[in-house]
Amino acid sequence: MVLDKIIALVAQQFTVDEDELSEDTAFADLDAEELDITDLVYAVEDEFEIDISEEQANALETIADLADLVEAAMNAD
Repeated sequence: MVLDKIIALVAQQFTVDEDELSEDTAFADLDAEELDITDLVYAVEDEFEIDISEEQANALETIADLADLVEAAMNAD
C-alpha cells in the first residue's frame, strides 16, 4: 500500500518510529526543513519510479498529501 511505504520512508528520513506517524502527520510537526522535504521527495521518486515537480513538493503539508500525490502520479501512467 502506498501510504504504508510512505510512512516507512518518512520514519526513516526523520528518524521516528512508524507507529508515531499517520496520514494526518504534518511535516511541520516533524520539524521538517526544505532540505528534509527535498530528500524525502527524492526517496519517494526512487521508490515509486515517479517524478514530483518542485511546485508539487513545495505544496506538501502532510503525509496524506504526499500519498495522494504518489497515487495520482502512478494512476496517470
